[in-house]
Amino acid sequence: MDHDPSPPKQAGIAALLAVATIGVMIAAIFVGFNLYHADMQRERQSGQVDQRDLPKTPTDLQVAPPRQ
Repeated sequence: MDHDPSPPKQAGIAALLAVATIGVMIAAIFVGFNLYHADMQRERQSGQVDQRDLPKTPTDLQVAPPRQ
């Protein structure tokens, strides 16, 4: 039985580079989301609300407006 020849060395290096690139991208996204979450958590605990997050109309919170 003939053994299949191993792939060229450049193919192995390219595969390793692709896996490393994807790993770095996943790690960067994970760290980015954690930093964003930490910033939002700090904001919520301080009681300060970003102006962009404030409701703009009475129905922004998906509740009926209060009756007067």
